[in-house]
Amino acid sequence: MRISEQAKQETRVRILEKAAELFIGKGFEDSTTRDIALAAGLAAGTMFNYFPSKETLAMNMVGDAFRQGREDFKRRRSGKEGLTEELYLFVASGLRRLRPLRPFLGPVLERSLSPFPRKNICPEGETARLEHLAAVQEIIGRHGFAETPDYVAMTMYWSLYLGILACWSNDESPNQESSHALIDYSIRMFVQVISGVGSDKGEAHAS
Repeated sequence: MRISEQAKQETRVRILEKAAELFIGKGFEDSTTRDIALAAGLAAGTMFNYFPSKETLAMNMVGDAFRQGREDFKRRRSGKEGLTEELYLFVASGLRRLRPLRPFLGPVLERSLSPFPRKNICPEGETARLEHLAAVQEIIGRHGFAETPDYVAMTMYWSLYLGILACWSNDESPNQESSHALIDYSIRMFVQVISGVGSDKGEAHAS
């Protein structure tokens, strides 16, 4: 019997929902693909047709949150923001969408988005990284930078962003004030580096 695309999508959504419940309740490390399949009412082999590993499954959740955050950012930006303000809004919008995943975000990012060399690259993690960086470059381009920041600058940004995620996922300060301060400081430092003069407008790179 051929399974319809709608049925496949419903199964995919059910797997993601049950996996999130397990990751939050039992912990990412202690949840197994067998646990997830059982909770979703599937055979383990069937679940692997949708997600080959729990890391892939979890990174799909993160990727979906990133994309939703970008859509939120587009709706919220007024077009009057300076570069620092717009980058801050972009990062904050993504964090709002990641909030439901916060209890298990740390180990997922460590395995899928680590800056350290790995034998096996997570395709979903790499896609999320490239899409995020492309959005950042688009933001920068709106502020008078004639050339895309070079590899070193974008590597620096990504390292700062991963630091923000690591801090935010474990931040117990009131209203996560420590994370907000780190976001502000990190973005201002990045803008200063790419502008060369600490400007918020990018004149040094403008045509």
